[in-house]
Amino acid sequence: MLSFLIFCTSTYSQVDQVEIKKDYGEMDFAPQIAGYFDGEIPVDEICDTRGLITRRGLKIIVFDIDYHDGDESKKVHVVGNQIPDSICVYIRKYKIGNEIFFTNIKAVDLDGSIKNLSPLRLVAIKQEDNE
Repeated sequence: MLSFLIFCTSTYSQVDQVEIKKDYGEMDFAPQIAGYFDGEIPVDEICDTRGLITRRGLKIIVFDIDYHDGDESKKVHVVGNQIPDSICVYIRKYKIGNEIFFTNIKAVDLDGSIKNLSPLRLVAIKQEDNE
């Protein structure tokens, strides 16, 4: 009788593995900086310490930054997901109100495949003190 109880207990205590699959939308793959996907971004957040990220968790490995420095257009190729400090300083000092484009963004998916992500267009703005 005791062996029957042990058998019944162990049989009913087993739980099948549950796998939850999430459906990802377009915005889960969109690159962002500090939660900004397009348009205006406070200049203090343009160089967020997390860099360029996606909601999906893709690892951004390279991108280009395009901006106009007054005389000519500049394009900087960046390896990784962080905007270089020298460009952050320049943007904070001179690029308020100007467009900054992030193009040729490539990321590694969770399965190791390389993904080309949509470009990102941001305009650095000064944030008002009363916000």
